[in-house]
Amino acid sequence: MEFVEITQGWWIFRLVVLVVVLAMMASAARTVYWLLRYVAMGQGSLEVDQVGERVRGFLVNVIGQKRVIAEPAGILHLMIFWGFLILQVETIEYLIRGTPWTFNFHFSAIIGVMPYNIILFFQDIVSVIIIFALTLLGIRRYVFKPQHVVQSADAAIIIVFIVGLMVTKLFANGAEIAATPLNILGHDPVFTPFAYLIAKMIQGWEIGSMTTFHHLSYAVHILIVGAFGNYVPMGKHLHLIGAMPNVFFRKLEPDGSLYPIDLEDEEAESFGVGRVEELSWKQLLDTYACTECGRCQHYCPAYNTGKPLNPMMIIHKIKDQIRVKGEHSLREGNDDADEVIPMLTGSVITREELWSCTTCGACVANCPVFIEHVDTIVDMRRYLALTEADMPIEVSRTFRNMENNSNPWGISSSYRSDWADGLDIPLMGDLEEKPDYLFWVGCAGSFDDRQKKVSRAFAKIMREADVSFAILGNEEGCTGDPARRIGNEYLYWMLATANIEVLNSYEVTKIVTTCPHCFHTIGKEYPQLGGHYEVVHHTELLNELIADGRIKMRGTGHMKVTYHDSCYANRWVGEYDNARDALSSVPGIELVEMDLNKKQSFCCGAGGGRMWMEEHIGKRVNIERTDQALAVKPDAIAVACPFCMTMFDDGLKNRDSDIPLMDLAEIVANNLEESGDDEIDIREIPQITAAAE
Repeated sequence: MEFVEITQGWWIFRLVVLVVVLAMMASAARTVYWLLRYVAMGQGSLEVDQVGERVRGFLVNVIGQKRVIAEPAGILHLMIFWGFLILQVETIEYLIRGTPWTFNFHFSAIIGVMPYNIILFFQDIVSVIIIFALTLLGIRRYVFKPQHVVQSADAAIIIVFIVGLMVTKLFANGAEIAATPLNILGHDPVFTPFAYLIAKMIQGWEIGSMTTFHHLSYAVHILIVGAFGNYVPMGKHLHLIGAMPNVFFRKLEPDGSLYPIDLEDEEAESFGVGRVEELSWKQLLDTYACTECGRCQHYCPAYNTGKPLNPMMIIHKIKDQIRVKGEHSLREGNDDADEVIPMLTGSVITREELWSCTTCGACVANCPVFIEHVDTIVDMRRYLALTEADMPIEVSRTFRNMENNSNPWGISSSYRSDWADGLDIPLMGDLEEKPDYLFWVGCAGSFDDRQKKVSRAFAKIMREADVSFAILGNEEGCTGDPARRIGNEYLYWMLATANIEVLNSYEVTKIVTTCPHCFHTIGKEYPQLGGHYEVVHHTELLNELIADGRIKMRGTGHMKVTYHDSCYANRWVGEYDNARDALSSVPGIELVEMDLNKKQSFCCGAGGGRMWMEEHIGKRVNIERTDQALAVKPDAIAVACPFCMTMFDDGLKNRDSDIPLMDLAEIVANNLEESGDDEIDIREIPQITAAAE
């Protein structure tokens, strides 16, 4: 076959195409420049700490796509992502070939023949893999239509773009193989089997037709590259630009801990976030990272029970507001944005959306690109609570109770240790030597009649295991968790600093608590105010005592128990085994899992201060979770949180169910091989009736 060299006309054609593509890339770069300028409107400075951890996380979650592949369709995205990485070498080569410089990486002496052949082999195979993966994704999205997947033309356009890139690449390579002698081609066509197949299909064409087909395929390919580069910043695939830096700059503070605000700033005109530019630059960057995968809404308890909140739409409303504000103020230079652009909080994002959040963290834990939905929602709640004093009426009452009596019920602190009457539990103030643990009882464990039984059961177990502990009694106060998550940072600060002063005065170092909210707040957020303690949740201590043989279990017959994961003791910690291991250590107990469990567990509905708010819209969250528990037909439901206890108790009553509801401590206490020295009447603790053998 005679090879026809590229004529002057084709070089002019290629140069024109290259100039057009470079102009398109310049346009895309300009768009990205302005998008970054908009992010720079946010608060805070670009400070990079813990670089090693950030690099590790980048490698694991961007290169390794760890969170992406956690869902079934994620493996297809992994294939496409890695395919794009591999194909970038060829994209660079194609762009250089738009000049009158006959170029490939082999002839440039950059790499040898065999490495070049291997690179081309992977590029050829990857092209077909990407087409295959996109076909499956398209079928999944537009035929099976998963409920949580957003249906949009944008995704279809992207699929067409990428398939077009792969097909034109194969066509161009195939035509090049067919029309070029091997000594000029620069690689062995056997290493590009799919392009070689196309070459075989067109090898009967005239040399001029094959050359034309090659140049046209090449031109369409790099024009699609330019068009794709301009389309990406304008649609859902902006995450191709935003996700990688978002993962690198992800929040490294303890999961679920909120950032404090400066309440002593005398120049502050408001507290919290009312307008989009009052968010941090990282919160603004979050919006560029969203992949619209729908995982946040898929696992959101508020969204799935008919509430106005959709975590993904919160992020997208903010992204739209960023562009509106940025174009108006930065690009157009107007200074009247506050007059003509609506408020973010309470207008663009409604109060109903914000108050629906339980701060359970399902959105954050399942987001593949580390978007912090909860931080952003709480920041806007802070604006409503501190600046607008705009809260549900029942919340105002709860705040008054916490301020006046340091507990949400408004009961006098003088009754805080009444749950321990007759147990001879020492107070910290009466001890000369520090005990192993300070038992932080919490407001519910001190004042709620049902939770008092849990406090007594846990005290019984610690006594049986010879764990030395003491309580603070009326010196203990509310940790401030409900106030902080509702948005009243000032009330939280007041309560937290009072507690820290007491704890530090006793030089407390180790705390155990049955309340996940106390566990989370003292352990993860008190350090922001100078309170540094080792805080243990009772599920961890119970499992440790059983594993060490300090308490021994006896069985009461076969029973099926389902365990509800607490958002603040489990998902926000990433720990799911302690309670399950402790339950499994009880002879006769068979652990049965609800469909939604562990990281994908469904909130009881009490978090984020929702415990103290009425629920008027949609199905009650606690009823939905109760239905999920009843669906596995257990003999008992186990919890490890006083809020969860209350919500499930209400749910079971609503469903007229008499299935026992028990805290893990009660189940363990019921099944102790006791020493006989028992100061707690076991009849006070609810019992599980064994199922018939």
